[in-house]
Amino acid sequence: MIERRKAYESNLEAQLALWKADIGVLQAKAGRAEIRAKLQYDKTIDSLQRTHAEADDHFRKLQDAGDETWEDVKAGTEKAWTEFRDFFRKSREKH
Repeated sequence: MIERRKAYESNLEAQLALWKADIGVLQAKAGRAEIRAKLQYDKTIDSLQRTHAEADDHFRKLQDAGDETWEDVKAGTEKAWTEFRDFFRKSREKH
């Protein structure tokens, strides 16, 4: 159980890092964009940063969960993570 838990948490942490890098790429694109496009980038980046913070919060709760509650917290995290992943994917596709 401990090894599986560590592997699962490691995967989530890696995904958080990738999403943070995606936000950085969009910020760089926004810096080179025209005014109207820059406003759209800024709006998207703001939404992505809020979503990233929510995902990070779920991840921290999962890390802090005790062995007896970890599976329940994991189930909630997986549901939220699917929504986060879809949001990040759709945002990348727009830009």
